[in-house]
Amino acid sequence: MNTEEMKSSDGKNEALGQLVHSFIPYIERKTKQLNVPGLEQDDLKQEALIALFFAIDSYDESRDTLFSTYAIQCINNRLTDTVRAAMRKKHKPLNESITLSDGKLDVEIPTTQTPEELYLIREEVEQLQNRIGNELSKKEREVLFYWLDGLSYEEIGKKMGYTSTQVGNALQRAK
Repeated sequence: MNTEEMKSSDGKNEALGQLVHSFIPYIERKTKQLNVPGLEQDDLKQEALIALFFAIDSYDESRDTLFSTYAIQCINNRLTDTVRAAMRKKHKPLNESITLSDGKLDVEIPTTQTPEELYLIREEVEQLQNRIGNELSKKEREVLFYWLDGLSYEEIGKKMGYTSTQVGNALQRAK
């Protein structure tokens, strides 16, 4: 790359940075308005920035629309789609799940619960721990806990000395 191309490239990068920076206040305001279980503000901001980059890439000057109008519409559409996806019932288990680590249930119980609700939640957790302990084999429990810790089938297989197929089968039985 020669000196002229480098200057031109630096100018484009600076212009891109300024353009993105100019949309940050809008993105901040827009994402603060959204409070969706399972979606964090950083995730929403990232989706909005992805939409902005899409708008930059796909903007057509020949159309009779200002770039800012087009970009805002792209951001709004992306955020709407993201919220809809998060609100689907298929995500409910993820949004309301209880985490398992090292064979014990780590439960974060919201403080807005009544004492009766807290008791029932703890009772459910205890029953789940008992079922895991009683109904799953040692292999199935280990595979389940490794999987819940985010390890892939291959990583679990290496740790336990099994093939990924064996890990998949053990996990399926555990489920």
